[in-house]
Amino acid sequence: MIKWGIIGPGNIAAKFAEAVKQMEEADLIAVASRSKERAEVFGKVYGLEESKCYGDYQEIVQDDKVDAIYIALPHPFHKEAALLSIHHGKAVLCEKPVTMNEAEVVEVVGAAREKKVFFMEAMKTRFLPVNRKIKELINDGTIGDVRLLQADFGFNAPVDPAGRLFNKELGGGALLDVGIYNLSYSSYYFGNKPVSMKSELYYGTTGVDESSSILLAYENGEHAQLYSSITLNTRREANFLGTEGRICVPIYSNAEQAFIHVKGEERKIHIPFEINGFEYQIREAVQCLQEGKLESELMSWDDSIEVMRLVDRAQK
Repeated sequence: MIKWGIIGPGNIAAKFAEAVKQMEEADLIAVASRSKERAEVFGKVYGLEESKCYGDYQEIVQDDKVDAIYIALPHPFHKEAALLSIHHGKAVLCEKPVTMNEAEVVEVVGAAREKKVFFMEAMKTRFLPVNRKIKELINDGTIGDVRLLQADFGFNAPVDPAGRLFNKELGGGALLDVGIYNLSYSSYYFGNKPVSMKSELYYGTTGVDESSSILLAYENGEHAQLYSSITLNTRREANFLGTEGRICVPIYSNAEQAFIHVKGEERKIHIPFEINGFEYQIREAVQCLQEGKLESELMSWDDSIEVMRLVDRAQK
């Protein structure tokens, strides 16, 4: 059993904790926050010992009972927390986006390689059974040669200059918050190296990109049209169009179903979550650790680096 600790007891950490507490191959034993009181409140909800609710990140990485750290902080703080964990020999599962830019993730991966410590970006979408099944169908030619992916992810948040989403110092903006799902999704199916890229980002009054539109072209003829926003609600849908049909994935970032349209007929795939969807990335990390791997083949170090390189290009 892999024993986990959490750095950053926020909303997404709660979903991680809910999954881990129901899994046989993993256990949650510690949490750390800059506020010990906040850590204790979180710990009480998930049955942690008070002595394992830390008010300092240094304390949790020095806990010999903790095998792995899940980093659920805002992304400007991912690099610092990841390096701290790695230097203390703790395996790391780090929330998306893995860092703020390519240079930061290269530094983190370099440390993981040097210290021989497992590190993986928690891009949950890649590990969902429906999305993995779709990749099989595409590779098998179910809808012919895929020529286009259209994916969008947007929600309408109230503009708050001090809040995380609209504050540049806190890593705000559509691209890093939800556009990263689009880019990673396209990279998962088409590869990390498009032959061309065009991007348009709209910057609002607080200085962050409130929307991003990205066009990618790949050497085998695939194209991706990707849109993200923090000021309007989109369908959060992905559509693959091929020469023989199409695949529609509602709420693709949290997908439990997809619809395959071929020759005028519709077929539905439905694979409900065992828990809440977080279990699949946790299980991948646990399996890698049990097998002595330093990285996952499904979300490799190169994958994280190349996707952040695309983020940097889009911002430029």
